[in-house]
Amino acid sequence: MSREDSTAGRGWWEDRIFYRIDVRAFSDSDADGVGDLEGVRDRLGYLELIGIDAIWLTGVLASPVGRPGQGRDVDPLVGTLSSLETLLAEAHAAGMRVTLDLAVDGTEIVHSENQRELAESLRFWSGHGVDGFRVAALPGITGPVDESTHRIVRMIRSVFDERESVMLGGLVDGWRTGLGDLVELDLGVDLRFSLTQFDATEIRRIVDTVLTDSDNNAGTPVWTLSTWENPRPTTRFGGGAHGLARARAMALVQFALPGSVGVDNGTELGLPESEKPDRTSSHPARGPIPWEGTQPPFGFSAAPGNWWPTPPSWAASTVEAQLEDPLSTLSLHRNAMELRRRHEIAHRTTVRWYGAPHGCLAFRCDRAGLTCALNASGTSVPKPPGTVVLCSGSLEGERIPPNTAVWLT
Repeated sequence: MSREDSTAGRGWWEDRIFYRIDVRAFSDSDADGVGDLEGVRDRLGYLELIGIDAIWLTGVLASPVGRPGQGRDVDPLVGTLSSLETLLAEAHAAGMRVTLDLAVDGTEIVHSENQRELAESLRFWSGHGVDGFRVAALPGITGPVDESTHRIVRMIRSVFDERESVMLGGLVDGWRTGLGDLVELDLGVDLRFSLTQFDATEIRRIVDTVLTDSDNNAGTPVWTLSTWENPRPTTRFGGGAHGLARARAMALVQFALPGSVGVDNGTELGLPESEKPDRTSSHPARGPIPWEGTQPPFGFSAAPGNWWPTPPSWAASTVEAQLEDPLSTLSLHRNAMELRRRHEIAHRTTVRWYGAPHGCLAFRCDRAGLTCALNASGTSVPKPPGTVVLCSGSLEGERIPPNTAVWLT
């Protein structure tokens, strides 16, 4: 396949549903209390079942690329090159693409030797079947944009153009910089959407801004409600039942937007953040994924977990408990993914905004035939015309209660 799909005129990454996996907190296959690549492979059936198109693996590479003698090794804590190759083969057989976080030390790439090392490392991983990379440690991604940001992205792009099906993505806080646009990126995981408040006016403003920026740069926006540095939406929107209702409503907004979608592992279960064992840490605490059973660590490992604590209250939120519940947050995500495909919510299409009551919004993607309406106000509002095909919560007759979103045809 070429970088631009010859039949559809677009790259494979457009319109995909990406699922970010923190490998160490996903599934432990060898009972050492830490998730690993074999654990991810064991759970591919789950990802295929719920409708994931591509997985984004974090915490796989043992060292940054671009340094002499480094950047071509798998972290032994999570596996080996052989276990990664097996995972790649089985994911591809299931129709899923696999992308990796790519750590680049921008201070080292000014040297020609390190530039050659970077190029060789990129060819090494893409030659082993990796479908794409998210640049994870660039200035401008984890710090202020500077000239090295653009230099590194241009360099990586030139290598990937040799293998046109390899995708280059990055975390972005806006595609435009004072030194030029990040036009080399195929995908931009836009942090603005993952930080938005539950406010209709702000959501609409950010959506319009992201779409304008990405259109001007010919890149594809990835809509995600959280990143590893930001709290999961249930916690970010207030926690408890209130926060979960808002997170479910925002999931319908997210899946109704054109471009690609990013689901952070555990978000599809409506999980909040864990209690932090280290109160000084500035990062959110991520307990391991609860798979089954009634007691921690809920099938994550056969050994007591040595990752973030897993609250006993997660017993009601396990994959096992939610799969058969048609009203669960997991079922809501599965239905949204299926309907998104059925209605062909695609990239390079226009979002049409409709009039809505104060504190609400309503929009539709051209040609998709599906309208999303969100009530972010404090009172119930009339339902827009149309047949409801999916709802984040129970309606009040013909009215949408607060903290609720609906899809209509």
